[in-house]
Amino acid sequence: MIPRGKIDIAYTDIFAGIYYCIADFFKVGRDQKKSENKHEFSCLSVRTGFDLVLSALNFPAGSEILVTDINIPDMFNIIAAHQLIAVPLRVNRQSLNINVQQLAEAITPNTKAILVTHLFGGIMDTDEIIAIAKNNNLTLIEDCAQAYVGDVYKGNSQSDVVMFSFGLIKTNTSLTGAFLRINNDTVYHDVIELSLDYPVQSRIIFFKKLWKVVFMKLLTTKVIYTLFYKICVKKGKDIDQVLSGFTRGFPGQNIIQKIRYRPCVPNLNLLARRLKNFKSDAIDKRKKFATDILKDVLADMQIGNLNKRHSYWVLPIQVNDPDKLINHLRSNGFDATQKASSLIKLASGMIDKNDLLLDNLVYLPMYVNMKNSDRVKLAGLLKDSIML
Repeated sequence: MIPRGKIDIAYTDIFAGIYYCIADFFKVGRDQKKSENKHEFSCLSVRTGFDLVLSALNFPAGSEILVTDINIPDMFNIIAAHQLIAVPLRVNRQSLNINVQQLAEAITPNTKAILVTHLFGGIMDTDEIIAIAKNNNLTLIEDCAQAYVGDVYKGNSQSDVVMFSFGLIKTNTSLTGAFLRINNDTVYHDVIELSLDYPVQSRIIFFKKLWKVVFMKLLTTKVIYTLFYKICVKKGKDIDQVLSGFTRGFPGQNIIQKIRYRPCVPNLNLLARRLKNFKSDAIDKRKKFATDILKDVLADMQIGNLNKRHSYWVLPIQVNDPDKLINHLRSNGFDATQKASSLIKLASGMIDKNDLLLDNLVYLPMYVNMKNSDRVKLAGLLKDSIML
């Protein structure tokens, strides 16, 4: 069974993280250096950064934030925790952009900000959104948690806040951690001051997570994963639930309480190492893989096929019968799923035929080390499935 993906970190980086934990315990080595750019800020997660930014902005209760209508539940819960109202904007499934006309029409005197979320590795066109935000004195926040591509895209330079995630299943992961660029001096300094009141994440928790990732990388080797999959099936376990238990960043309730921590020094050191050593050829390999797999898939089934800067963090397609396709692929040795992500969609009233929906998505294995023969086989299974 070919796994649905692999944790994007090398063993050398994992063991560097383990060394940082040991060095920090004995107080040897150097602490992580602060960024020389006064607008850059590292924190525990994008959730943490977003929560801090909203605290710094301190919008009146009942204010509205226009949001991409698809995101993880925690982001919407954070908005609600600040007594703000999320107003959803629909996403086009082919371009992965929001409709700027709908955006403009949704603005009211109560609107204070726009949260733009780049989905699935696609990078949204933001120039027109920036113009609308500036004309209406709105704060623009870019959520790039699924769209890290190194220096290729650092966010729109005119955005007020740009957020990148390096959580467990993200590109160039540091297991936990996020990186923000805040282009507003007042907001930046307020975020720093607010964060200093947070306790520091336990180094022991981070140390345990590093060893957990060693296990997860071993698990996603083809032979071991095949055995693991067969055991789950034999015991009647839901493979999606088992895997989500490994990868969920902040499980359970009380999200605000869980995210209000500063990352420990070993976490910051590993994040700095990952940022410094990232090579964009990893993104090129993903694009080549996606091209190989999707070559015979109808354009109408592809998600983001018109997005000119798609980096394919995940590889979803839209089908009429997701369960049938998943069973077909799994029976042929490819672990596809509907649950590669915890994304939800806010109800936004009228639905257009080109809107991005989640119910009929199937996430194909994003396994870039897949052999050419397996790529050909998977592409052929998808071509056949169109006729099923």
